[in-house]
Amino acid sequence: MLKQFLQFAAILLIAILLFAFQNITPGRYSVYEPGNRIEKEWLEKMSVSEVLIQLGEEKPLHHVATVHEDSASMGKQFVYFGKLKSDDKDVPRISKYFVCTDCHNQVLETDDPSDESPDRVLQYSMENDLPFLPASTFYGMYNMEHWYNGDYVKKYGDLVKPTRDTLTNAIQLCAIECSQGRAMKDWEIRCMLHYYKTIELKISDLKFSKDELLDLAATVGVNNKKAVKILKSKYNQINDAHFGTSEIPKIPDYEPNFEHGKFIYQNGCMYCHTPDKNMTNFKLSMNQLNFEFLARKIDKYNQYSIPHIVRYGTYAVVGRRQYMPMYTYENMSEEQLLDLIHFVKTKANE
Repeated sequence: MLKQFLQFAAILLIAILLFAFQNITPGRYSVYEPGNRIEKEWLEKMSVSEVLIQLGEEKPLHHVATVHEDSASMGKQFVYFGKLKSDDKDVPRISKYFVCTDCHNQVLETDDPSDESPDRVLQYSMENDLPFLPASTFYGMYNMEHWYNGDYVKKYGDLVKPTRDTLTNAIQLCAIECSQGRAMKDWEIRCMLHYYKTIELKISDLKFSKDELLDLAATVGVNNKKAVKILKSKYNQINDAHFGTSEIPKIPDYEPNFEHGKFIYQNGCMYCHTPDKNMTNFKLSMNQLNFEFLARKIDKYNQYSIPHIVRYGTYAVVGRRQYMPMYTYENMSEEQLLDLIHFVKTKANE
């Protein structure tokens, strides 16, 4: 065991030192693009969770020691299709109303996993043409340690208690409550975990300065607790939420950004509210009538008011289980809400 760790530590040290003294440039879905092909492939496969375990961290309850390709493939099918593609029509989907990708991206949403602020996510999403969604990305979900924190208790009550420290329970709550579906079987959740493992954070996703990399290199094998602390400072471990109100934000001296509002409307609102998706009866487009209708409703207190629907969403009702999730402050800032309102009003007045 000691020999294995020393070999790992030596490899990590070499990789970090090489990494620190090369020209580092941003990548599309990864922070770095190492110049050496072998180094790049190695770093891209080097998962954060496995490095932490090698440094002495306890394995999480959802730990997957070896990814089984078939299991990961089935997990991915549950995420994208709500069931296995090979299942016959008599096999029920997890939910008749939603699939995971309706609310969750499957790629990084920021160029720095330690900063998942709405501003950073919006900038990265605009650069990479990603959907601007109300729920956390599944990329790196495997690396989190706590789920359904903060104000989620206001919506789900005591149901969040068993989910806060256990990913399998968080998946089950999402299947039953968030997607208005059925309880998942144990083997289905295991497949989801195998899929999550394939899209966990890699060392190459984390953003370090050269000094930080050198500091990390100096601690590996010498002070592993400090090395763990450095690594964990480079990504978010908590799935948090804080709910807003339907009041139109008042931010002194803030000038709303038209382009930001346009992107949120097209890659957020229209991601679900389009004729080609059967998630809602309320369809949106870039039609002038849409903008005029929404502009008239902005000051109202109902589900057609932008600030109201963004912050409160809707609830599932009998006969219409599809609902709109709310955007928390973690997923849309007050400034971005003003950007969206500004875009709609501007288009309505053209």
